[in-house]
Amino acid sequence: MSANTPLPTFRDPAGSLCFEDGLVIRKINPAAREEALEFVNSAFYQRLQQRGDMVSSTIEDTPEGLRLLHPKIAVPTYPWEWASSQWLAAAELTLTLAEEGLAEGWNLKDATPLNILFVGPKPVLVDVLSFERLDPTSSTWLAYGQYMRTFLLPLLTSKLLHWPLELSMFKRDGYEPIDLYDALSFSKRFSPTAFWPITLPALLEKRKGSGDQPVKPRAANKDAELNLHILRRTLASLRKSTHKAMPADHATEWSDYKGNLTHYTAEQSQAKYDWVKSVLTDFKPGTVLDIGANTGEFSKLASESGAQVVALEREPVSAGKIFNTSRSASLNILTIHADLSRPTPSVGWDNRESSALMPRLEGQFDLVMMLAVIHHIVLLEQIPLAAILDLCYKLTRNLLIIEWVPVTDPMFVSLMRGRDDLYGSLTSQSLFAACKSKFDLVREEVLGNGRIMYLFAKK
Repeated sequence: MSANTPLPTFRDPAGSLCFEDGLVIRKINPAAREEALEFVNSAFYQRLQQRGDMVSSTIEDTPEGLRLLHPKIAVPTYPWEWASSQWLAAAELTLTLAEEGLAEGWNLKDATPLNILFVGPKPVLVDVLSFERLDPTSSTWLAYGQYMRTFLLPLLTSKLLHWPLELSMFKRDGYEPIDLYDALSFSKRFSPTAFWPITLPALLEKRKGSGDQPVKPRAANKDAELNLHILRRTLASLRKSTHKAMPADHATEWSDYKGNLTHYTAEQSQAKYDWVKSVLTDFKPGTVLDIGANTGEFSKLASESGAQVVALEREPVSAGKIFNTSRSASLNILTIHADLSRPTPSVGWDNRESSALMPRLEGQFDLVMMLAVIHHIVLLEQIPLAAILDLCYKLTRNLLIIEWVPVTDPMFVSLMRGRDDLYGSLTSQSLFAACKSKFDLVREEVLGNGRIMYLFAKK
């Protein structure tokens, strides 16, 4: 097994997960067999599958044990690679399924963003074992604490403390209220947004002390209708709090990139758009990776041309715009908020529970687009052209679009910051030298501003 191969899951006492022949195989432990079979055969689960809200399953019941076979999602993503609006979509799906489960006699016992994957802009719950039979004598949502730690508090750290959501990579089970309380100013501790989910539990924790006895569980209540009412009120309250916890999206230079364009005339911008559209029309790629997608103009174009698109964008507000646009217009675009120059590493036990970003992307795409991106990577990250083209070679199965920005371009000059001796001699010939053993030129077009559009085919 290679270092990049994800480990079979081992944390869930009800079963384990592994990958075989392009499928995801969930092995059900004997103690969970009866309830798992009841759930996957239920009308409730069948309805969620048909809606696409839960991963589909094929039952394989053998003498060796019960297995559920799920289709493999081509490019899985993790919460630390999501824009805040993706967090909200995942949270809303979690709460919606929990609410619907109550009416069907099922309780969602796990509520973590790690159980959600995105298929394009659609969140999907992939952990079939997250549901158990509802206890009608209980009014407590057992996943409440986990939802608070892994959904609500990370959003609040972003809103109140401006901690990036990427830090959730290091907080598998989320934040504790005391973590945030100690970091908040006095005024924020007692703000309406923070008091109930952060300050009150943190003060109770401080007051309790290490020597106190654990809180006794609430006594059973035989009034099933009242218990359902309380559970629904709990979920509704969490939904409201989650919306209030959403961080504000402030415009940045890059999130309003199109509106701030000074290095393109309208005609030049249209010429670029038309050229990319002609490539998509002529070659009809089924899968496209848009690196440095900005607010998603060309991701949208590729999706409307019939491709499944992955939009990779490092700026959080821009990534959120891509997701919101793709979701509202039902475009087949998967948004990944990540930096190509500092891609997500492998994390978890033995660095293999959650795989690195690059292995998840390699060899997945018929076309890779790098539109006005390479000069940023070269100048800001000091990555050599040859290394960039090596990576492109691994990412694409066939085609590569590069928008080459010459050294005389205002954006290149601005980013060069006086390092003319290092980068002032870069030319399109430097690009061709880096491509020599990897790509052949298929077509090109010089735009009116001197930028050059290249289409390469992999050798």
